[in-house]
Amino acid sequence: MKEFKKNILISLIIAFVSQIYINIFNDDFRVSAGIIFLSIIFIFFKNINIIVTSVVTANVVFILRVIILYFEGNSFYYSFKVNYPVIFFYLSFGMVFNLLKIRNQKNIYFLFTSLCMSEFVGNLVESLFRYNMNFGIQNTKVLIMVCLVRSSVALVFINIIKEYNILIEKEEHDERYRKLLFLISSLKTEIYFMNKNMDNIEGVMSNSFELYEKLDSLDIDDSIKAISLSITKDIHEIKKDYIRVIKGIEEVTHIKAKHKEMSLVYIFNILEDSTIKYMDSIGSSIEVNFNIGRDIKVKDHYILISILRNLINNSIESINDKNGVIDVSYFCEDDKFIFIVSDNGKGIKDSDKNYIFNPGFSTKFNMDTGDMNRGIGLTIVKEMVESHFNGCISIKSEYRIGTTFEIIIPKEQLER
Repeated sequence: MKEFKKNILISLIIAFVSQIYINIFNDDFRVSAGIIFLSIIFIFFKNINIIVTSVVTANVVFILRVIILYFEGNSFYYSFKVNYPVIFFYLSFGMVFNLLKIRNQKNIYFLFTSLCMSEFVGNLVESLFRYNMNFGIQNTKVLIMVCLVRSSVALVFINIIKEYNILIEKEEHDERYRKLLFLISSLKTEIYFMNKNMDNIEGVMSNSFELYEKLDSLDIDDSIKAISLSITKDIHEIKKDYIRVIKGIEEVTHIKAKHKEMSLVYIFNILEDSTIKYMDSIGSSIEVNFNIGRDIKVKDHYILISILRNLINNSIESINDKNGVIDVSYFCEDDKFIFIVSDNGKGIKDSDKNYIFNPGFSTKFNMDTGDMNRGIGLTIVKEMVESHFNGCISIKSEYRIGTTFEIIIPKEQLER
């Protein structure tokens, strides 16, 4: 039933489009736009049965033409007689189209030739029925010209649609790549944070075992010693789980991260595109400006993307009014690169400036839910800038005026 409805819909579309036509030879023989659309439908809708659709289309086009001619004041017999040859045109066209396997033609010349052959056979069969075999050479030449012109138009539309589909697929691929890039950068940020915690876990485990050894040397209840040893074992298990998780994430990101380096300009283009799309998705009117300087190849682009994304997101969250502006820029100065992210948001209180890079510190408190941001974004940024790039980060902020983050990274640490 579903296929039947689909065929009826296609047939109705072709029937109405076929009302766009010109007459050749006489008023009965039409050259319409319907076959152009039918060719396109056959090529791009692979799940459509060509023969069945041709049969249904032939009958629907015929019935519509009979009805129109009849309501124009002609007799039913005349309307039938004038239009029945069109059935054989669509049937012949569909059979040849299917026989030549035009759908599978990759070569544009073979495709054009096959379309011409299908249409010529259809027109020839219709002409033979319409003119009772009295069809001369001159008329055949006219039919060939009609086939060439109509097939050319169909081929132009087919190529336009194919190019459009390629463009759409490329845009979708680029969008998927951007999402993958941000996912990997986020995962690498988490790995960085987890590796940092590994040192803390190692220290806690050492202290716990040292405590057990001290308790063991004292005359204390064995159950207390057992608890101390159990804590040490549990910490060791947590450490092993951490290692397994880190290795698993590293393996996934290594497989997905095909590019070992990336253009700094391309990084900024990706950040700009994703930020603008995010602004649109939340209905924000914040103006975001990205200023690009000298281009280089960045070796640790995932880490740099994560750093800049954290700072940009921090700026977005600090802006509440409709006139918000964020500026993101970079430039090269001597042997170092300087990155600046500034905003005209709510700024930072003087009393908070000394703590913003501390783990767990956050000013982002949700009054409705009571939830507080985990407060590791700026901590991670500072760690990655200083430990990974051997750089430095500074902040200038005035409460209710705005904030500017400045990152300085040595050129040799950034450039491939």
